[in-house]
Amino acid sequence: MKAPINMSLQMIFNALLLFGFVAGAATLHAQPVCTDFAEIENPPPFDYPRRERFRLFWNNWLAQDTPFHMGHDLVVAAGNPSRLTGKFDYGIVFHKDLEYEWVQTYIYGPNLGDWQFIGRHATNSDGKIFVELPALEEGTYVVKMVVMGDLSSTNAYVRVVSPGTQAVVFDIDETLTIDDLETILDYTGIEWAEPRQGAGELVEHYIALGYHPIFLTARPYWYAKGSRQWLRDYMHLPDYTLRTALSNEDSIFRTADYKAGVLQEIQNGGISIFRAYGNADTDIEAYERVGIPKNQTFTIGDLAGDNGTTPIPGGGYNDHLDTVVATTPDSGCR
Repeated sequence: MKAPINMSLQMIFNALLLFGFVAGAATLHAQPVCTDFAEIENPPPFDYPRRERFRLFWNNWLAQDTPFHMGHDLVVAAGNPSRLTGKFDYGIVFHKDLEYEWVQTYIYGPNLGDWQFIGRHATNSDGKIFVELPALEEGTYVVKMVVMGDLSSTNAYVRVVSPGTQAVVFDIDETLTIDDLETILDYTGIEWAEPRQGAGELVEHYIALGYHPIFLTARPYWYAKGSRQWLRDYMHLPDYTLRTALSNEDSIFRTADYKAGVLQEIQNGGISIFRAYGNADTDIEAYERVGIPKNQTFTIGDLAGDNGTTPIPGGGYNDHLDTVVATTPDSGCR
């Protein structure tokens, strides 16, 4: 970590330029670059900053509980600046927001060599910070966010793409898992959520063909930590790009609006969504609203084939892998 924390915003951007962050038009390629999941798999050791006191005394008590911090993954077009959201709370039951406390942010990715300091941010009344990122060159980046009062942390991933990058969207609950109850078991730590037969192989096959996976779930934000662990440690899949709902309202009452909004944001970032998987009417509605064709919208479970979508019979993916996925062309990335 090389940049001092008292740098002005302009100095930070100058430093980022020196480290090769900013990508001009010359870095955009006619042929998209495939996601290199090994690119940030083994980052350099992170040297945590010196711990500080919490600004508010009662946050010392709050931090005795389990942290459920999360970072909102992004897909961004190369050459465009972006804004990343971090959310910080504690407690498996009440999920109390961490208000008005300092968080420091760092980034690692292509051609950086080491973790680079981004900035220092105070959480707001919702426990959120907003991290302004400059234009980045194509590739995958990890942003680490560290709470200065106890040095708890969370990561977010930024996938910077050129136009035409292909992705496949996956809902999680009852699409990759067998039912919604698995969410509760996963969250409480009773056991890992049980996947549908062939679910892991489904995602792996698309990755091998060069498609970037988008895990889009209506789980509320505090499930992000467990969702990443499930994807990474149980399914042995990449744990990004993952998006969870930032509010209970989006999770429960505005699910289709929330999912359609995320997909539109991702499309605006340069991603072309080739295919999507879901199980619920809210999945079907969201996919339709962003223009994903019904013959590329695959549904499983009780609503398989609903509203003109393409059904996956049998409750698992083995036959689907042998027929549809086996004949899928590669994404065309290099």
